Amino acid sequence: MGKAKPGPRANAPDKPKYGSGPLMRVQKQFRNAQGSSYQVITPQSLHQRKIVFRTDNLSAPDRSVPSSNVSTPPLPDNTRHHQAPPTPALEHAFVINTAANMRHGRQAGREPPQLSRQSTEEMLLPRQSKRKALFKPSRPLQNSDQINSDIWQTILGYCEPQLLLEAKTINSGFYRLLSDRSGIWRQSRQIHLGSDMPDPPRGLTEQQYVDLLVGRGCQSRNCHRERIARVCWEFRVRLCSDCFRSKVMRADDLNPHRHHELPHDINEGMLNRDEIRPADSMLWDLLPQAISDGRRYVHPRAVNRTTNTWAGWSGVRSYVFLRSAYAQLESEYLELQRSNGTLTAVVASDGTRSDGGPLIEQWIRNKHSSNMAIMADADTIDKWRKRQQFALSDHLNRLDRHDFFAERAENLSPPIDYRMLDYMAAFRRALKVDTPPTERSWTVLKKKILPYRSQAQQVDDFNILMMQNPGAAGALVERFVLLREHRSDWKRFSGAYQPEQNFVLELGEKEFARCLAAGVADEDLLLLCLKNVFDEYAQLTTRPTGLNFDGTTGLYCLSLDDARMIVHLIMEKHIASDSQRGSVVFRKLKCRGCTRTDFTKTWSFEGAFEHMLITHAQLVGEGLEFWQFAVPFPHSGAYWTLRRRRGEDDNGDRFPWYTVPWPRCLPLVPFHQDVCKMDNWHPAVSEPFVRKESPPSISAFEGRRARQGPRSRADFPENLAFAVKTLTSSRLDGLCQMKIALRYALDLYMRIDEGEPPMSMLFLGFELIHHANANFDLRFKCGSCVAEGTVDPSAKQVKYRIPYEALITHWEQRHIEDEISWTESLMHLPSDSEVLVLMTEADKKLQAEKDAARAREEKLAENVRKRPRLKGQVVIQARLARDAFEELFEPTSTMDRAYHENTPV
Repeated sequence: MGKAKPGPRANAPDKPKYGSGPLMRVQKQFRNAQGSSYQVITPQSLHQRKIVFRTDNLSAPDRSVPSSNVSTPPLPDNTRHHQAPPTPALEHAFVINTAANMRHGRQAGREPPQLSRQSTEEMLLPRQSKRKALFKPSRPLQNSDQINSDIWQTILGYCEPQLLLEAKTINSGFYRLLSDRSGIWRQSRQIHLGSDMPDPPRGLTEQQYVDLLVGRGCQSRNCHRERIARVCWEFRVRLCSDCFRSKVMRADDLNPHRHHELPHDINEGMLNRDEIRPADSMLWDLLPQAISDGRRYVHPRAVNRTTNTWAGWSGVRSYVFLRSAYAQLESEYLELQRSNGTLTAVVASDGTRSDGGPLIEQWIRNKHSSNMAIMADADTIDKWRKRQQFALSDHLNRLDRHDFFAERAENLSPPIDYRMLDYMAAFRRALKVDTPPTERSWTVLKKKILPYRSQAQQVDDFNILMMQNPGAAGALVERFVLLREHRSDWKRFSGAYQPEQNFVLELGEKEFARCLAAGVADEDLLLLCLKNVFDEYAQLTTRPTGLNFDGTTGLYCLSLDDARMIVHLIMEKHIASDSQRGSVVFRKLKCRGCTRTDFTKTWSFEGAFEHMLITHAQLVGEGLEFWQFAVPFPHSGAYWTLRRRRGEDDNGDRFPWYTVPWPRCLPLVPFHQDVCKMDNWHPAVSEPFVRKESPPSISAFEGRRARQGPRSRADFPENLAFAVKTLTSSRLDGLCQMKIALRYALDLYMRIDEGEPPMSMLFLGFELIHHANANFDLRFKCGSCVAEGTVDPSAKQVKYRIPYEALITHWEQRHIEDEISWTESLMHLPSDSEVLVLMTEADKKLQAEKDAARAREEKLAENVRKRPRLKGQVVIQARLARDAFEELFEPTSTMDRAYHENTPV
């Protein structure tokens, strides 16, 4: 017979050591005995299989060997053995091997059996893959519902708070578990946010507290913004800037009849008189208040915990409170007055005041105590949040980075002074990183700052010269003085212009007339006229000779003083700068260097360049070209004193108008353009001018009439409130909603009465709107004053939106004798054609958001890694303005109906 084929090796590299089944370590019965081995068992229940114990009964009996120092080879086994039948595959096999019957890894006296390619052991232990089972989002744990809830509580308590908010949306089991057990939220909050953080404020659960701490998204019902994180702790809500402005109000925004003064003696008994200004407390002092800059939330109003009062006074314009909260508090206060009789404070002959009953005193005390507790909690959390932000930002690393980079810059050849580093935008951005500095970070920064060394040097020289005495200045300042004296003769002697000035003025007059004849929008008029003047002058083959901005005499090159001269001497001659139209033409310019999206500031032509010199010209870097305006000029000293002695009303220039050339591309854009979507400004790049689209001539109400609503046609106030309620869920602006609602109520009313409704009905309609939706902004500009165009643009009713009571009072005093309809001139609202544009733009933007949200919802079923968006359903369920408009207005005929079905309305 051939040689027996050896079996598979246990330590083969391509074979698992023990397979993939469960392991059992079998040892000898005695503790000190040697030898053990791992055996594999199949994971089936014991009652389904037989247990067979296999020992060494198939081996030769143990023969006694005399003790000797010389090892003797084992004797051959001549005894004939009968092979035992194999163990069935469905039986458990326990193989016990000891040191006595094992020799060189096998049983004593037995030759290795001849095994086939698949031995019995391999048949019992099928070979499986080496890869371990991984639990991924695509292969979630299937038996999570079989784990005890106490175990889940322990597991979830160590998870991050953000994960708990996500886990609550997985299934109903997690939702119930996380809703019922607040200890999970408390443990997670203390582990990941710190045990020293404040406890939940009074009235908030642990879950609500964690949601405000780590949640994201505006909590306004109809808002779609998902990345909002700032919390107004005194209001206990997370709001975006737009929703914050719509939901809060100031004390001076209230109508005079809604100003309720609290009784004087109660004020003295519960509040510190030294801490309150003005002397008398008002009803809004019982509400949580925040400090705002007019655009967004800043921080809670400070309180004095010693006296339990407000700390200090900054005026009513600085403090805001919720509109809905004041409406509810006012309702309770008035109801308390009606139920308790007359509570009006009485003033005695000696100047003392007394109230009418103790019930309101106790009510005010309770409200004040609760309010101070809310504000104290808000102040505590706000201070803790600031400490956390300070701890997360490592200021020591920033100081180390500053010193590290400054040292490396001084070692360059030639060296870069630390002052010049401060002018480089890349260096300032590098200091905002909290990590320690490295050689690699310096290498990256060096590549960004070396190309702008000369520009930073020019800015540094500019600042040094501007801080010195103008008499000791250099050639640049002397050149500015020379040009100023050369070009300012037209100020001292009327009409005595230089030849090059006359040429530019004639060209500017011609281009301005062309723009007016072409019907250019007021917002584009100034910049488009200046652009046409520059382009026309650049194409001239014959130019005048004059003194240029660089001090040379030759073919004249335009300077920024020429542009300023066209604005003042030509445009302002035709359009009054202090009129309503003048405010749009001359004071609605945007700076190309300001890219903020939360707030947009507009400038005049001169004010914009002065702003650029102070703000943007101090930085150099990639895409920053404002440093070219950093040219020294005299701003104080004997030069300006001498000019004032000549009797001129001149306060001095704040910009080097005479020594800076007129760039091909001005760093200004009209108000209707978005600076954030534009490329970086460069003075030598010619950009096409984007004009404002002319409004369509078609009216949104053409061919339509108001549908009959739930109220009668004569009920003007109810119909007005019904229309506002219908339009609330749309994305339309509040002024546009009021325009549609007013047109709806007027259309129904005039079907039964040819005249317009009395103004008292409008007042009642505003009251119904206020009670139905306290957050609806009922402030408007005076439509008559705005339309006149001659009223001072700084007038309150023109510059700001005032409460409707004050607006009605102003209109009755100023315009009721003008015999004009209040339906057309009381409120400054969009025109009929502008309503169509606003609805089209709002629906276009909303429809794009709806399509993106639906596309993401469809991908959720295919990719489990994607999580549903927090505000996805808000966007999908949002109502189009077209649908709300069609609910209020119907086409008047079949032809009109077919026409409007094809229009974007």
